[in-house]
Amino acid sequence: MHLFLDHDVHENESVLFTGEEAHYLAHVLRRRPGDEFTVVTPAGQQAVIRLTVVSRTAVEGQVVALGEAPPLPAAHVALYAGLLKQKGFELLLQKTTEVGAAEIYPLLTEHTVVRPRPARLPAQVERWNKIAEAAGRQCQSPTVPVVHMPREFAEALRHWQAQDTPGLIFELTLRDEPAANLRRVLGERGKTDRLAVFIGPEGGFSPEELQTGLDAGLLPASLGSRILRAETAAVVAVALCLYELSHNPR
Repeated sequence: MHLFLDHDVHENESVLFTGEEAHYLAHVLRRRPGDEFTVVTPAGQQAVIRLTVVSRTAVEGQVVALGEAPPLPAAHVALYAGLLKQKGFELLLQKTTEVGAAEIYPLLTEHTVVRPRPARLPAQVERWNKIAEAAGRQCQSPTVPVVHMPREFAEALRHWQAQDTPGLIFELTLRDEPAANLRRVLGERGKTDRLAVFIGPEGGFSPEELQTGLDAGLLPASLGSRILRAETAAVVAVALCLYELSHNPR
């Protein structure tokens, strides 16, 4: 089980956990003094913590070993995902974190069903990041993707263009296009270890959005003939792209 620290630590240093992390250790995992677990630091180190004090509101431990965390993913895939209904989007966050998405940008599109109220956005984004962190902790990932503030599709395209990174746009209507075969598209892209993936919400992108994305430089891509739920498509797309970029360098 991993926790993520917001600061680096040294061997024999004391570490204090409060709030949600203390609750997670004491009441969810039921850790006791003498138990050991690992944390990951911003520098990418993996520290073994031995608990010394466990109370209702705080947990304290000591760093007993320090080493390198598992290697980072060989490729960086940023996911631009159409905002879904609550449970669907939370599932998307969990599973794309598990397979290795590096960043997640929620998209507001023509087919977006639920648009969060602006006043509630900061709290909502904070919740999304906690969901991603919990998913990363569960699968012992050395990194956790940042979930950014939602942005309109056109704004997201401008942001992507500024990154100077190849990008793919996935849409069911492209499934019969030979040029949209994912392996073929990635094979023709040239050498890169960074990629942006655009996935629409329920109902996909509108024809106008698809054309706008293509005009902006996104490459058309398909996951085949099966009709996938949006959250499933996001997970499959990220996993396949990471595999191709990591295992089939060109």
